[in-house]
Amino acid sequence: MTPEEERDHLRRGAAGSEPPAAVDVLESETSDPERTLGRVREVMEVILDHSDGSWPEVDEWLRLLPAWFVERCVDDRELRDCVLDRWSVRGWTYWFQPEHRRWRWWDSHVEGNGVRLEVLALQGGYLHGALDWLFKIAGE
Repeated sequence: MTPEEERDHLRRGAAGSEPPAAVDVLESETSDPERTLGRVREVMEVILDHSDGSWPEVDEWLRLLPAWFVERCVDDRELRDCVLDRWSVRGWTYWFQPEHRRWRWWDSHVEGNGVRLEVLALQGGYLHGALDWLFKIAGE
């Protein structure tokens, strides 16, 4: 899947297309699933816009990512203790670098009180903690 195809799937969905590989399903319950999915797409749009070029440094990510997202992140330059319930922008974007992100957005939609995301898992398994956290804070 090319970055352009993934952007199209993010914006419009898979439109009934058969996935070329195994699809994994992630589900997230939230009080406002339309808003949650919109916010997740807003962040992913920024990530995908930089997936086929040079990867920005953390200070640029702080300007590029939506303010609501950045405000929920911890500033790892000032960390003194381990923070388990929040990601830093530096740590979070690390897992979205093209060489580290082992999944691609296939399709998404609202189902009842939740969001259903279908991703193409690349090279076997993949870590999705950073993606789970995005859905968590997007739903707050």
